[in-house]
Amino acid sequence: MPQFGVTSRTDVAKITLKSAPNRPGIGAQVFGALWSYDINVELVSSAAGLEEGQDITLVVTKDHLNPAILKLKKIKEEIEAKDLLVDHNIAVISVTHSGLSKTPGIGAKVFSALSEAKVNVEAVCSSTNAISCIIREKDAKRAEKALHEKLKK
Repeated sequence: MPQFGVTSRTDVAKITLKSAPNRPGIGAQVFGALWSYDINVELVSSAAGLEEGQDITLVVTKDHLNPAILKLKKIKEEIEAKDLLVDHNIAVISVTHSGLSKTPGIGAKVFSALSEAKVNVEAVCSSTNAISCIIREKDAKRAEKALHEKLKK
């Protein structure tokens, strides 16, 4: 069984642009505005709805939160998104491994471990080397412990 890295971060906050238009250029506007202020986006998750546009969820460090909110309030108006929501009480839990995408069943193990620990996943982002989940900050230690235990097996 490969060795998996499991980490959690609680020094982050979530910002969601609700019902942003689903058209080319929106991502460029959002990320360009943040980049112009040297704000790094730690994680992004986006889902297009059938009628209401797309929700764009960004995770930034708490020390970048206020400037990110200021920039995104302007972008919200420019792109005519419906709302801008901020959540200070989140954590990001990540499972990493260089061959993660070639590990059958890893998603099932990650999500069953979180489910068994009664940890709700609010958003997920994955790559070839990582699965990262936005969860409640109060659940971070419990989630990390559950993942360590499940991935040892």
